[in-house]
Amino acid sequence: MKLNSGRLWLRISTYGLLAVVAALVLIRALIFWQFDESAVRDNLTHALKDSGRTVRIEGSITPSVFPSPGLEIERVSISEAGKPDLFARVQLLRVSLAWMPLLFGNREIKAVELYAPTATISRNSDGRLNIADLFQRHSQNGYSIKLDQLSIREGTLQVSDQMSQTDKRFSSISVDADGLRDTAKVSAGAVLDDDKRPVRLALNTPLAIQDDQVSLPELDAVAISTIQGLGETKLNLTGAYRFNFASLQATGNNVTVSFSSDRPSSEVKLTLPQVNASLHELTMPSGSLSAKLSYARSQYQLQAALDNLKLSEGGLYADKLNGEFNWLAGASKVNVKLNAPLSLAGLSQLRMQPLKLTSTITTPALPRGQLVASMDGMLDGDIDEPRFNLRVAGKLDGSDVSATLSQYGLIKPRHEAMLAIGKLDLNRYLPETQGDPVAIFQNTNEIPLDWLDFFDLNGKLSIGELEMGRFRINNISSNVRINPRAFELDQMSADIYDGRLQGDASLSRRDEPHLEVKQTLQGMKIRPLLVDLFNFGRLDGKGSGKIDIRADGKSFAELRNTLSGDAAFSLNNGALTGIDLVAALKNLPAELKEWNGAAQNDQKTTFSTLSTSLKLDKGVARSQDLKLASQLVNVKGGGKLDLKQSIVDYALDVQANPQEFVRLKGVNVPLKITGPINAPVYALDFNALVKGKKTEGEKQQALKQQLQKQITTILP
Repeated sequence: MKLNSGRLWLRISTYGLLAVVAALVLIRALIFWQFDESAVRDNLTHALKDSGRTVRIEGSITPSVFPSPGLEIERVSISEAGKPDLFARVQLLRVSLAWMPLLFGNREIKAVELYAPTATISRNSDGRLNIADLFQRHSQNGYSIKLDQLSIREGTLQVSDQMSQTDKRFSSISVDADGLRDTAKVSAGAVLDDDKRPVRLALNTPLAIQDDQVSLPELDAVAISTIQGLGETKLNLTGAYRFNFASLQATGNNVTVSFSSDRPSSEVKLTLPQVNASLHELTMPSGSLSAKLSYARSQYQLQAALDNLKLSEGGLYADKLNGEFNWLAGASKVNVKLNAPLSLAGLSQLRMQPLKLTSTITTPALPRGQLVASMDGMLDGDIDEPRFNLRVAGKLDGSDVSATLSQYGLIKPRHEAMLAIGKLDLNRYLPETQGDPVAIFQNTNEIPLDWLDFFDLNGKLSIGELEMGRFRINNISSNVRINPRAFELDQMSADIYDGRLQGDASLSRRDEPHLEVKQTLQGMKIRPLLVDLFNFGRLDGKGSGKIDIRADGKSFAELRNTLSGDAAFSLNNGALTGIDLVAALKNLPAELKEWNGAAQNDQKTTFSTLSTSLKLDKGVARSQDLKLASQLVNVKGGGKLDLKQSIVDYALDVQANPQEFVRLKGVNVPLKITGPINAPVYALDFNALVKGKKTEGEKQQALKQQLQKQITTILP
């Protein structure tokens, strides 16, 4: 016989294959012959009898051979301990047995597959779990469990907690665990059902089981959801964990919890070196928290260290939170350092008291320094709403300050605030001026309004004393509204220029910013007001007034050029600088030249009252009812102030008081004031003297007669 014969090897292969098939058929027949369905059903039904649970098998029990011997059991249900209520149910349970032990008559379960299982895990009001009895050892009649593989498909889990009054449902549960006898590789997935935003869950980890202890040395779990206003969010949990099912205790090392969102872009990371857990609470000796959020043109950053954290049914608590918060908006920055115990009752009610914080504000608007405040107080709020309240008091650059701030919402927050400052000197921080300070309405720099984008605030502001540029303002009080569209001061009042100011002001953000001012002035010195606003210092006095004006422009100079509206003033005991009308009248006719010339700073006309009303239109103020009265002289007239060109054009009628100057009775001197506002020219109004005359000769004759009349009246 030739060993290399092809026919020989064909016969050997054929007979060998037939022998294997015959052996498998024989084994299958043997298994079916030894299989007793009623005995298996009876054993399974009484498997959990010692814990008071009932196992029901409503479907068939079928033995299988390939790929390994085992059983397929349909429609299995388990009751609650000591009650007929349903605890768990599985549509198909597939159990695989090990080959070698089976050949020696031992039934060793090495793999379990569950299809469409459902279960309910609950904790009652005294904290006891309905699955606590399942972690105890049970008698195993005729079989042993040495799982090497576990598979779950399309599972559903209902979790109910009477202590926290919460119910959660997990669906589409899938689990794959391979190598459970050593260090297994486990992957799992599920969906946490929520009517508003379902959460997709996934888990990957090595797993080691030894007696009653389960170890997860490299857990990586993630939860992904889509939240309105945040886009896709992701919560990730990593670390090493150990669970002891006998004592129901757990520990974790190098635990990291991180959260991220797409809109707005945010990252939050909590690092816990050690975690100890029981059924009732989690304790953490220390932890560190970091967070970043980018929204619109702002960035928010937080770094914090926490001591002795505890998480329980009552909430989350920490003995101390020591942190630093930064808000960056363009080139501006707000830095807040805070220190306080942390309480988050019910995981929703926030409280930090006593709270110590130090805030530093850095902005290009204050280039020479920082605003620094040190304050004590408290922070509370409700995470669920969400709403937060901050109440603090302390020092701002050495001056008393107190603040109350409420925030509503997180993504687009709305704020309500009350701020009280004793004294604030902004000149310490404002840019150094070169030469004389520029009057407000002569400033051509564009008014910055982009900072409005970061606010939606209603509040009340009070400042005892404010220094800013030329201004010295006391007892400021105003309602404040700030949003991306407007900056409004409502019911504003202040002591300024030794008087009182009351009214409203608003600056609306448009293609051309729009200013509206309605103010009442009482007992105010007019000269410093006009100097600071328009750099005009020729009028002095104290009195009252009303303004109702509007303007459009990107700078204060542009606003000046478009001023429109109404204004009225009444002054007492003042002076008009640049000419002494009384002296000029006394010296008529010898000093007629005094009526022609530039204003003289050392000359002035005092008055007891001066009143006028102004109509403003596109930067030009017109008046026809100016009246000046004094013991020696009376003046009437009208004209205009061109604020755009900084020029004045007024025609006045000057009369001596006949009770004081009998010889000047009937003398009327028409006076013209023209030229730059700061250096006007006073001159006789010859046009008024020759009014109605047509030819040059008539005008000269009329002028001669008027002057002769005046002189004749004056001469004895």
